[in-house]
Amino acid sequence: MQEIKQIGELKWTYDEIRESTSEFLELYHRKPIHDNNGGMKSPHMFATWFILKKIKPKNVIESGVWKGQGTWLIEKAVPEANIFSIDLNLSIREYVSDKVQYFDKDFSEIDW
Repeated sequence: MQEIKQIGELKWTYDEIRESTSEFLELYHRKPIHDNNGGMKSPHMFATWFILKKIKPKNVIESGVWKGQGTWLIEKAVPEANIFSIDLNLSIREYVSDKVQYFDKDFSEIDW
C-alpha cells in the first residue's frame, strides 16, 4: 500500500471544518433550489463553500451550471469574486445572477 503524503501546508484545520458546519447549514437551508437532482448536493456544496471561503479567490470559473445552485453558492462564499459560469445549455437555470458572466460554449472556445 502506498503512503499518503501531504504536499504544502493546509490552510485550515479539522476543527475549523467541524466548526463551520453550523454556518453552512444556515446557508444551506436558504438555498434557492430544493430539487437539484443532477447538480450539487450538500457534501459537494459544503466542500466548495468551505474551500472558497478559505482561499478567497478573485476569480472563480464554474464549469457546469445546471440549475444554478452552484452559482448561488459561489456568490455566497466569495461575494467579491468575479464568477465565470460555463454550460453548453443555460436554458435549465433556475437561479440566474446579474453578477455572473455566463458562457454557453465549450471551455476551449472561450477567448480568455
